[in-house]
Amino acid sequence: MRVGVIDGWLSDRYLPFWEPYLRELEVEVVHPEETPLELPFPGPIRRLLSQVYRLKNQDVDYLLLPDVQLGQEAQKGSPSPWLVGLGATLERLVPGLPPVLVVPAERSSEVAGLAAQIGQSLTQNPMLARRALERTKRLLNASFTPPKQAGTHLIGLVAQPMLLSDTVWLQNLQAGLAEHNLALFLADKAPTELRQDGAHLELGLELPTDLEAAGMHRYLSRLGKVKGLLYVHDADYLPLPTPLRRLLKKAPPPKPWRMVGLEPPWEQVAGELAHHL
Repeated sequence: MRVGVIDGWLSDRYLPFWEPYLRELEVEVVHPEETPLELPFPGPIRRLLSQVYRLKNQDVDYLLLPDVQLGQEAQKGSPSPWLVGLGATLERLVPGLPPVLVVPAERSSEVAGLAAQIGQSLTQNPMLARRALERTKRLLNASFTPPKQAGTHLIGLVAQPMLLSDTVWLQNLQAGLAEHNLALFLADKAPTELRQDGAHLELGLELPTDLEAAGMHRYLSRLGKVKGLLYVHDADYLPLPTPLRRLLKKAPPPKPWRMVGLEPPWEQVAGELAHHL
């Protein structure tokens, strides 16, 4: 039995449990080969799709995918299918996609029941599944370690959280900022805290990732050491929630800020921010 896992797209939040658990089930965990494919999509989406294509070609039996909304469904608006239906979206784009196993994109004790079900389904051995869960369930106790960040002239980033898992994208952004002696700063709060911050804005947001992005805005716009803000919005793939964008027009943050797409000329954007610091 071979289960493919993707790197990025919040994998750091759920794989610390699922990868050891699958190995305890005597399941082979397969990471994608790193060779990128040329696909007509923005970089973060292209890298995600490349991983899925690679895993399919590596003959995995199942593909483990995150539910980034933690079971929450949008009752209004038209959120991007990349945010609310990743499995269905990939099935439309990747012919012959292996069967998917969808798991919450975070760790908590509530995940144990789902893990037991998946373990029994994969192994057809309840005893093995129970033993594997006993050995790894401690990993469901998630802890948050703030990222190590340094520098002056800090620029805070507000975006859908899965974008912050794309190291290539972040490196390109950091390089552009560095050209103007600016440094990137990511919100150093746990996702649950950011969602609480987002809820305090009372924007009527439903989805966890939207609340998290709104929480980044609320926290970073008030943080004194952050001198400027960068909002990343892509209507087709990774949009910021509409109520947040309306708030920015009505009550912009009290520091220089810019809203850009997924792949702007970073050095030019950085230059515009630096000019107003």
